Amino acid sequence: MAVIDLKELRGKDGKKLPKSQRYIIETFLSMRAQLPLEKITVVELCRRADINKSTFYAYYHDIYALSEMLQTEVIQKIIDSFDDPDEIISDPGKYTMDVLMNCEPDTELIRILFSGSQSSLLPQRLEKIIREQFYKAKPQHRGDMKHALMLSYKIYGAYYAFENNRQFDRTEAITFIGQMAGAFCPPWPDRKDAQ
Repeated sequence: MAVIDLKELRGKDGKKLPKSQRYIIETFLSMRAQLPLEKITVVELCRRADINKSTFYAYYHDIYALSEMLQTEVIQKIIDSFDDPDEIISDPGKYTMDVLMNCEPDTELIRILFSGSQSSLLPQRLEKIIREQFYKAKPQHRGDMKHALMLSYKIYGAYYAFENNRQFDRTEAITFIGQMAGAFCPPWPDRKDAQ
C-alpha cells in the first residue's frame, strides 16, 4: 500500500531518508490504515519492519513523534502548494477552494494519519498556519475578535462541510464551498475601521 511517496521525503538536512527509516514509515502507514494510533506499539512496528527497536529510537522518540512528523509533512505540502497565499486577503473564496483542492491529492494519506483520536488535528494545524499567514499580511487585525471568529468559522466550517459530505462530487462540493466562503467573507478591508 503506497499512500506516500517515500522517495519525496527528506530528512532535515535535505538528504534522502535511510532505507531503515523508509521501512519504519511504510510499516507505520500500513499499520495505521488498520489500527488507531493508540494501538500501535514500537515493538510490533519493529517486528513488522524487521528492524531493532534501537533503529526506531534513532529516528523517533515514540509512535506519536513519528505520526506528528508525517502529519506535518502532509500539512506543509498542502500549504506549499498555494500559488498565491495572499489570496486569503484578496480572494477568500478562491483561497478556501485552494485549501480543499490541495488536500485532494493526499486524501488517502490524510484519512490514515488524521483518523480516530487524530481527526481534529488537520483543521487545527491548518487554522494555526492560515491564521499566522493572515496576521502577517494584516497585523492590525491580530487580537480582533471579529477577524479571529471569521477565520475559525471559515476554516472549520469549510473543512467539516467538505468532510461530512463525501457522497457528493468532490469538485462540485469544493467549488460550492468556495463560493459560500467568498460570499460570507468578501476580500478583507485594508483599514480596521472599514469593518
